[in-house]
Amino acid sequence: MILERSMDPGWLSNAYLVGDRPGGRAVLVDSGAPLEPLLGAIERHGLTAAAILTTHRHIDHVQGHAELTRRTGAPIFALAPEAPHVARALPLEFEEERAFGGLRVRAVPLLGHTAGHAGYLIEGSGLFTGDCLFAGSLGGTVAPGNSGFEDARRAVDRILSLPDMTPVYPGHAGPSTVGSERAGNPFIRVMLGLEPEGRAPCRALGQEARLIVLARDYDGGTKAWVRFEDGRDALVPGSRVVVPGH
Repeated sequence: MILERSMDPGWLSNAYLVGDRPGGRAVLVDSGAPLEPLLGAIERHGLTAAAILTTHRHIDHVQGHAELTRRTGAPIFALAPEAPHVARALPLEFEEERAFGGLRVRAVPLLGHTAGHAGYLIEGSGLFTGDCLFAGSLGGTVAPGNSGFEDARRAVDRILSLPDMTPVYPGHAGPSTVGSERAGNPFIRVMLGLEPEGRAPCRALGQEARLIVLARDYDGGTKAWVRFEDGRDALVPGSRVVVPGH
């Protein structure tokens, strides 16, 4: 198995290349990072790019799609609800499996950050989680195209259904494993009842709320899980949360 990662120095967004063997087939996951390391790996290993797999529509994950297609000829794929929002994307159904050379790929619905957000479980490599799950954090549920916290929580359950040793390759910053996130991710620990919910009052996005979890995010900032007075939960940037007295 061949695995290459490129990361944008500003967005910290990742793009990945996974190949089955030297001289074989490869897939690319997202394109919001410098492309030359991935294109160089294709050439170095004699690979044929068979697919560009899109986790979701946001520009820091799709900005290089057109260039990758132009230079490799690979078709673009996205989960069916997301495909209309990604130029030239072919739809994949929930949990659909595809074979690209020796690579077996499952399109895993990880909704919440967007309504058609996908993860890609590649046999022998791991789960590529996009902006659903980061090492130690979760993706927000208030960005354009989101489908809300309950979908994000179901996505976490789907990830935790995988074996603990499964490698996790997020859409931003460094890798992890399912077991590491189960044990140490502050949001997941509260979801699983391993830690209590916070009770501090706060203002989030200009509304009164309760602060359930506040933890470090992938970029060195913070992410917050909040509950509004009407009972709605959300995952929001910590910069949009004000805690009285802090």
